Amino acid sequence: MFRPVQFYLMENKVRYFDEINILRAFAILAVISIHVSTYFTRMDTISWLAALYMSIKVLSHFAVPLFIVISGFVLYNKYSDDIDIKRFYKNRLKSVLPQYLIFSTFYLAATYIGSIVLTIPVNLDIPHIIYRYLTGGCFYHLWFFVLIIQLYLLYPAIVQLYNYCDVRGRILELITAVFLIGVLYNICPIPDIFILGVSTQILGVATEFIAYVFYLILGMTIRSGYDELLKSVPKTSLYYASIPLLCCTIIGIFDYAQRYFNFDITQFLPVMGGYWHWLTAMINPLYYMVIFASCFYISLSIVSSRSVAFKLLKKIGAYSFGIYLVHAFILYVLVLVFPRFGFDWNNWLFYPLMCIITLVLSYLSVEILQKFPYSEYLTGSIR
Repeated sequence: MFRPVQFYLMENKVRYFDEINILRAFAILAVISIHVSTYFTRMDTISWLAALYMSIKVLSHFAVPLFIVISGFVLYNKYSDDIDIKRFYKNRLKSVLPQYLIFSTFYLAATYIGSIVLTIPVNLDIPHIIYRYLTGGCFYHLWFFVLIIQLYLLYPAIVQLYNYCDVRGRILELITAVFLIGVLYNICPIPDIFILGVSTQILGVATEFIAYVFYLILGMTIRSGYDELLKSVPKTSLYYASIPLLCCTIIGIFDYAQRYFNFDITQFLPVMGGYWHWLTAMINPLYYMVIFASCFYISLSIVSSRSVAFKLLKKIGAYSFGIYLVHAFILYVLVLVFPRFGFDWNNWLFYPLMCIITLVLSYLSVEILQKFPYSEYLTGSIR
């Protein structure tokens, strides 16, 4: 059994959890893994290397849901009742909005300069630029900030609903309801709408939070019953998770093969036909929950060991916000440069080297940026 989790009471009486920073580290490592492994889409045919990339990408996709679970946990740890709405919004938006706007401008400028250098057409229309700011479209990973801002705006209402259900013993019904709503949202695509004669995904972006409220409430529930959870779930139960993990990963590989390599899934599962999308939409949240549990118990083990791994992962977790912001640019430059020397995604060493170099350079970049005045407006406060 794991030893009791060490915690401290901070000056504002908010309980601190070392394992949360370890989980943040796992999540940001998975984010980098997703963005490196996604280069299998540039391969011409399915190969063992492509299958490996696809399996890594499937496994790593728990990253954003885990970040949302952590957000729910941390928010409920600090704001469980009687929220000062004005102060809450001021603090929460201050923690993400300046960073989002600054890095959106940076990425927008960087990609436009890159497009000019590479003689690629550039759209400098003001409405197009505004649209990209509003939708997290200035670079591919910034959509997450639009999502987290939506959840912050909704949190006071969500916590009231949560407490209402908690008092009446209806938390299970609430979790089930938001789970099903999220599944239905993922099954039924939100149609594009036309703005100034151009098809846009603004409606889909504006409703993105619906798919993630389940994870936010899951995090709140874990925080609410945290001490009981530590006592009630045996570590040995995770051994049985290997079978569903393997099965769901295989399903995810089939899904990517179907989407990117025109793989005909019906030759293996003819009964699925048009129901494949339904299956993956229902399985994914359950799949992620198994991975969450595995990460959680691994984090507890690391925290109790107080080893070198603990110190390293704790620092990575503390820098996770900044690493998320800067890693995409570093990876973008690496992928522009390395293939010019014949080293690309078709090489078996591409994935591990890109992940390691991206992580190290991102970490060092945040370390440097933290030394500047008002660095919290660039890479966030150290967590």
